[in-house]
Amino acid sequence: MSNIKSGFLSGFVATYVVVSMLGMNNALRGIPEVHVARTLADILGHADRPAVGWIVLMIAGVFVIGGLYAEFAHRLPLRKSLTKGLALGMVSWLFMMLVFMPLGGAGLFGLGRSAVVPLVTLVLSLVYWVVLALMYRYLAGPQTVEHRGGIET
Repeated sequence: MSNIKSGFLSGFVATYVVVSMLGMNNALRGIPEVHVARTLADILGHADRPAVGWIVLMIAGVFVIGGLYAEFAHRLPLRKSLTKGLALGMVSWLFMMLVFMPLGGAGLFGLGRSAVVPLVTLVLSLVYWVVLALMYRYLAGPQTVEHRGGIET
């Protein structure tokens, strides 16, 4: 399987897992302050159409992030896929907290909604990136990657 296809499929699986978690949260009305798709729709000027946010979430998760991961994962200065997933999860979470949450009207770190928002979004971000990285590693197969004098297979 080509790397880009592996990236897309890995992005699909990771997105499916996170969207399922968000759907379960919505169905159980567990943490109503966490509504990623509505926030995305609001940022895009479609606050009355949360479906727009869901579509953007799916496209970004599968094609944009999955494709970019396939293209650049081997260039990251980390050896293990799990470590790459955790590191990228933290970076993307910080970006989300410092850029997207304020744009969506939730304030820095989403604290304008609730104190639990940063924790829940951190978990969602880490789950997404760890699933993406591990799934990509599985699909791409063993690859020999030189890294700081060592070889990971």
